[in-house]
Amino acid sequence: MGKELSEQEIEKIIFEDKIIKGKEYLLRLLSRRIYSRYEISRKLKSKGYPENIITKLIFWLEDNNYINDELFAEMWAQFRLQNKPIGRYKLNQELRTKGIKQDIIQKVINRTYKEIDELILARNLIKEKIMSSEIKNIRIDPKKIYNFLLRRGFSGQVSKIIYDELNNEQV
Repeated sequence: MGKELSEQEIEKIIFEDKIIKGKEYLLRLLSRRIYSRYEISRKLKSKGYPENIITKLIFWLEDNNYINDELFAEMWAQFRLQNKPIGRYKLNQELRTKGIKQDIIQKVINRTYKEIDELILARNLIKEKIMSSEIKNIRIDPKKIYNFLLRRGFSGQVSKIIYDELNNEQV
């Protein structure tokens, strides 16, 4: 004859089952790309996991080095600069929306833009835009370029330098 389980034993089994399923879900998720702590927490919430299980799963991820917000921010910055260059303001904004703490953001931005000159980055971005517009036989308005750079998170100073360079070329 089977043993009858107490309410506490049943709850413990259910809790452990949710932890196991949560770990399986997170490992599948992390096999596709790296996530920040905040993104993981949101994904688990959207799946209906209670806060106590989310906390336990996040500690498990951190203890096993499956998530690391500084590494995530570093990789995000490198990816953005290689694939769709942005300035430091935009990078700051994107990392904040990913739930990265400001001290980590600042460290990553300082390291990233220490290695890469923001002005050169903006010039290269604009060169591509100009070449593309010349192929389409479209004249580039320096004011539009200035606003484009600001939207991409480049400083007003960097945007103004490029604006002035473009204006001097068209004279």
